[in-house]
Amino acid sequence: MVKAERASAGVEFAFKSAREAGAVQRALRPEEALPASTRCRTSIRRRKNVLCLQIDAEDTAALRAALNSFLRWTIVARDVIESRGK
Repeated sequence: MVKAERASAGVEFAFKSAREAGAVQRALRPEEALPASTRCRTSIRRRKNVLCLQIDAEDTAALRAALNSFLRWTIVARDVIESRGK
């Protein structure tokens, strides 16, 4: 059997303000704080209005699953914040 190679991805999300980026970061914190699985580790950092998501995974399937989840959660958090501002 062929051993899968490690995979990683970094994504940056630019928000309208540092406050909005901080709110999304706080919304994602519980997911980041979960114990690291054996297949994937995630970190979220913020630089002013930019959130930086780093995912390191054992294989591309684990990377894809984690990336899809965090992208979806980020979009939902952003949409909730934007809808409250209207």
